[in-house]
Amino acid sequence: MNINKKCLNYLRAMSCEMITNANSGHPGVALGATEIMYALFKDHYFYDVKDHKFFPRDRFVLSCGHASSLYYATAYMFNFGLNEDDLKNFRQLNSRTPGHPEYNTTNFVEASTGPLGQGVANAVGMAIAETMVASRFNAQKYPVVDNYTYCLCGDGCLMEGVAQEAISLAGTLKLNKLILLYDCNRTTIDGKLNISNAENPVKKFKSMNWNVIVCRNGNNYFCVTRAIAKAKKSNNKPTVIIFKTTIGLNSKLAGSNLIHGNPLTKTDLDDLKEKLQITDSFKLSDDIKDHIMKTNERNNHLIEKWNNNFAVYQKACPELFKQLVNYMDNKSINMQHLLKQEQIDKDYAMRDANQVILKELSNKMPRFVGGCADVSLTTKAYIEGGGDFSCENRRGKNIHFGVREHSMGAICNGITLYMMNPSFCSTLLAFSNYMLPPIRMSAQMNIPSMFMFSHDNFRVGQDGPTHQCVEQLGALRLIPNLNVYRPCNIVELLASYDNALSGKNPSCFILSKQTLKNQNNSFDIAKLGGYIIAGDYGDVEILATGSEVELAQNVKSILEGQNIKVVIASFPCLEIFENQPEKYKKDVLSRATLKVSLEASNDNVWEKYIGKNGIKFSIENFGKSAKQNDIENYFKFTPNEIAKTIKKYLKNN
Repeated sequence: MNINKKCLNYLRAMSCEMITNANSGHPGVALGATEIMYALFKDHYFYDVKDHKFFPRDRFVLSCGHASSLYYATAYMFNFGLNEDDLKNFRQLNSRTPGHPEYNTTNFVEASTGPLGQGVANAVGMAIAETMVASRFNAQKYPVVDNYTYCLCGDGCLMEGVAQEAISLAGTLKLNKLILLYDCNRTTIDGKLNISNAENPVKKFKSMNWNVIVCRNGNNYFCVTRAIAKAKKSNNKPTVIIFKTTIGLNSKLAGSNLIHGNPLTKTDLDDLKEKLQITDSFKLSDDIKDHIMKTNERNNHLIEKWNNNFAVYQKACPELFKQLVNYMDNKSINMQHLLKQEQIDKDYAMRDANQVILKELSNKMPRFVGGCADVSLTTKAYIEGGGDFSCENRRGKNIHFGVREHSMGAICNGITLYMMNPSFCSTLLAFSNYMLPPIRMSAQMNIPSMFMFSHDNFRVGQDGPTHQCVEQLGALRLIPNLNVYRPCNIVELLASYDNALSGKNPSCFILSKQTLKNQNNSFDIAKLGGYIIAGDYGDVEILATGSEVELAQNVKSILEGQNIKVVIASFPCLEIFENQPEKYKKDVLSRATLKVSLEASNDNVWEKYIGKNGIKFSIENFGKSAKQNDIENYFKFTPNEIAKTIKKYLKNN
């Protein structure tokens, strides 16, 4: 048996034994995509086993995350840092080999994947980031940034809308360093692919401006490695390699959907190992170890070559080198002093305030980039003077994602992962529902992606209830590890940025369309997430966010004209507030007997703050298509109506 065949047999045996031991997992893809993974890591993938954050490395994203056992087995064979115990603890509590790959759990995993299609969009983001960095710092003789982005996906991934949106954008942008490895076994969980999908993938990819390579025997190592080598030569388009494979190859259920997610029985596993001539799946033979050592030596040679080239680059291109070092520097930005005082002392719609900050911040953070889903003129999340990223201008800082909210967030996550630096994306808050999966994934990965949403409540007006937000704030606040910021003025927005840029959590910025009157407050205290913005102690304490802080001020004026003392607490970020010391939180929330929450949403989070005897002003129904004033009157969300309700309550209690 030749050494390549032997390695492939071990990968299959390891993958399936991991699954059988756990009695959980997906042997179908582990048996069917083995040649793809082996050929990629043996012959093509540029990496450093000693430094998994080695910046020039290639990037690999496993979009079909259920193939994790094969990924872990490959990593074990190629000395990526896993050991035998890790494989034996597959899918067990707190193991380094969870059921689907998890970023920050397993050191070589570039992105958490599980929901199909997300990984495809992550890979597109990484490929975008690579072109951005390469265009800025590569010199003619010194391509110091020159990595490929590989993504393994399956039939299920490519049925997802998030993947199709990302693939369309990748073709438009001509991301030629992006290679999609399509494990095409034409089988899904429920049966053959044709019961739900009759598309021609060749024609479809070509129509979206991709190179297409068809490998008719994706279970032949030599055919696979030649196909990848050919894909790497593309100089004008991304490439998809369609590998025709057999799901569950070498098992009794080969070619059947029943092998997809059903672990092999102990008997079937023993039969498979006998067929593969494997006795102990996890004990690699000496000849395999020597073989892999030679592969790693190839990479070590490439690493040495890159290091030498980079040293010459430093001397030959000192200015570029200096710019690169500055570009990669994660130095903190003093957000408190980012703007001039005359820029701060103004009334802003929060979307407009955000545009002012983006422009200044981009000058301080060169690799801070982002874009919109075809709504930059509306959300104002656009870096003035930053240029537009395109296939003609790789240095542009503004990405035009098109009307692709489903993929935009996942692409943004890919950029953040590659840059190791926040990136942003933007649309209307009503469409954040399209983006919940990538927002959730960013929170799970604990990466600082920034999601910016304007048009934050019913005051959008005549666009109607489809564009008027009711439940979105509550939905976003339910996501663990996500900070949701709803500032009432530019100082709170600056403080929100400061928190977002100094931490690792992803952030959502909820920004008003309408202009808000400036409020007197302090940057330092706004950073605490919740604080007293007006008053001291009184009869009523109003808890408000964003647009409603100004509304609370108007209510305060009415009530204090009737000898009712009012305190206002502003909460730009409840998650940040919850992390403050209990003494501070108690102080903020104990300024009056009657507590009133005021927010144009139906978020039930306020009930814990106002108590059983408090008053909650909220929007419990979908909006109306009408002028802003008419809607405010319809919902009785006006200063007079709110003041009347509070006064009546005080009188009766």
